[in-house]
Amino acid sequence: MTFSLLTFDARHITPYGIGYAADSISGAMNHDELRCHIYSYFNELASNKDFRKPLFRNRVLYKLCQKLLDTRGIHQLACIRMLSTLALYDAAYLWTNCELALYQKIKEKNKVLISEAINTHQNSARMILDAEYARIGVTQSKRISDENITDENAKLALSDFIFCPSPNVAKSMLDNGVDAGKLIETSYGLGSHQRHQPDSSSHHASAFNLLFVGSGIIRKGIHLLLEYWRDSQIDGLLTVIGNIDPEIEQIVQPYRSDQRFQFVSFTKDIDPYFKQADVFVLPSLEEGSPLVTYLAIGAGLPCIVSPMGGDGVIRDGVEGYIIDPHDKAAWIATLENLAKDKPRVEQLSKAAYERSEYFLWQNVGQRRAEALMTRMGEKP
Repeated sequence: MTFSLLTFDARHITPYGIGYAADSISGAMNHDELRCHIYSYFNELASNKDFRKPLFRNRVLYKLCQKLLDTRGIHQLACIRMLSTLALYDAAYLWTNCELALYQKIKEKNKVLISEAINTHQNSARMILDAEYARIGVTQSKRISDENITDENAKLALSDFIFCPSPNVAKSMLDNGVDAGKLIETSYGLGSHQRHQPDSSSHHASAFNLLFVGSGIIRKGIHLLLEYWRDSQIDGLLTVIGNIDPEIEQIVQPYRSDQRFQFVSFTKDIDPYFKQADVFVLPSLEEGSPLVTYLAIGAGLPCIVSPMGGDGVIRDGVEGYIIDPHDKAAWIATLENLAKDKPRVEQLSKAAYERSEYFLWQNVGQRRAEALMTRMGEKP
């Protein structure tokens, strides 16, 4: 008998970001014992795929409804339709933007309820961020509230199973009292079109190029990275791709006139930057499992990451290095060593590219499906 699962990502899904991850995983989870469809407001990816069930299939109609209804109106309409459609499925699998009331209504229908824990538990995240903002003397513009944490705890309590995309996410759930029997540790991934055989001949002969991709926010550790690169005095270029948060512009401003730093606003076309880089860097303080780390290994880039930035993906000393984000001496020493050791960079590059095959969406989705079915069989 086939188990049927309806994924709901309450958003307009694009070919990148977390919506793309939800779509890719849902499609890849389909196999003989499990049928998985994904429901959303609108989906920019191929509409002829049977597993995609958006509220609006027609872009013109979707745009018209956006004008007639506000975002809240579209969300309410999507939730009503989702609950109606759920009658055809055994379980609901909720991603982003789903309110507690939806969780409660799903449980009232006696459906299995699965949640995606995209990031660490908000209580853990708040402790990490509060400590960092206090350490650097910056006032937070938006602190995680008690209400948000209470809301998350209620949703987790209603969930039968929780997919955790990294070891750190799973640990944060346990640290906040979530039943270990609910947790399914897994990963995110990348598409086959996002793997590019590395070409070492395309790299600069002398300069050493680092790449950071992500929002320019404290959470991503951008302030730490800028300091480490400045103090390393390596001949090279750090390219930062992502919009800088206004609350830390005063930290970033001094680096903008330094030729060893390049700042690029958010762009969808990041492949050229991956090809030009020698090493990918991500000293995140709090994450789930950042998609850019998967893209980096798909491009064959050695990765220097914090535990939050790559644990579960990068193996220390194999595809790169995992370093505490606050260990300045270790970051600088690692950067300086790699800048002087091109053969080592090429060795790590080869390992990173080979590692990326394990994280192709099809492989990730099948592992998730098998883990879920196993856990379902274990549930009394």
